[in-house]
Amino acid sequence: MLSIYVDAEQKNWDGILPFVTFAYNTTKQETTCFTLFYLLHGREVETTLDTMLKFCPNDFDDNNITKIAARAAKNHDS
Repeated sequence: MLSIYVDAEQKNWDGILPFVTFAYNTTKQETTCFTLFYLLHGREVETTLDTMLKFCPNDFDDNNITKIAARAAKNHDS
């Protein structure tokens, strides 16, 4: 993964390494079906974006999805 982002002279790898490590540690592994972060810390990582965009399961119940689909269809028809 690191080789994809390193420049031709291979001089910027040390600046990219923390980002590649984070991506690797937060990707679900095929063999364990868990991220390495989860296996080490017992929870999934919470990024700044996760904190800013808190997911609310109640916003996505079947009734709301039906309303959203109906609004989208109405807007599409007009």
